[in-house]
Amino acid sequence: MKILRIVYFITIFVICCSVPAIAANVTLRWDASISPGVAGYKVYFGNSSRHYGTPITIGNQTTYTVTGLADGIWYFSVKAIDGKGGKSGFSNEVIRPVGNYPPIPCDINADQSVNELDLQALKDVILNGSYVYNDPDINHDGKVNAIDLQILNNVIQGLRTCP
Repeated sequence: MKILRIVYFITIFVICCSVPAIAANVTLRWDASISPGVAGYKVYFGNSSRHYGTPITIGNQTTYTVTGLADGIWYFSVKAIDGKGGKSGFSNEVIRPVGNYPPIPCDINADQSVNELDLQALKDVILNGSYVYNDPDINHDGKVNAIDLQILNNVIQGLRTCP
């Protein structure tokens, strides 16, 4: 079983976020891995990019609601697991603020998540010159160009964090 290739096929999305008075719930959804032998997934989350607490092991399902989150910026990722305990690499990382926090870096379309929609929004900014979004100058060099697009693409793929 080639469990390591799963990282290329897991894309995680935040589909819901509720904020009760004390703690919040965030519902995650991802595409199922196409690799054979997947027995389930591990959901990772924490308050720092790629620094997670103990993962939650779930069955072979593609949604999970993380409950009881305190205010702050939360980072989420998923790994596929096989029946022998082998794990894929991390999926892309999704960032979600809980509570009253400023915009997320690289959240170009201001939807409180960094994903493919931000890549499209930044592409539109570059092609049309329209700056109605959050700060589209990802690398803060005073220009919005293909370099910003590449950096954001790498962030969405989980290859780097947002500057």
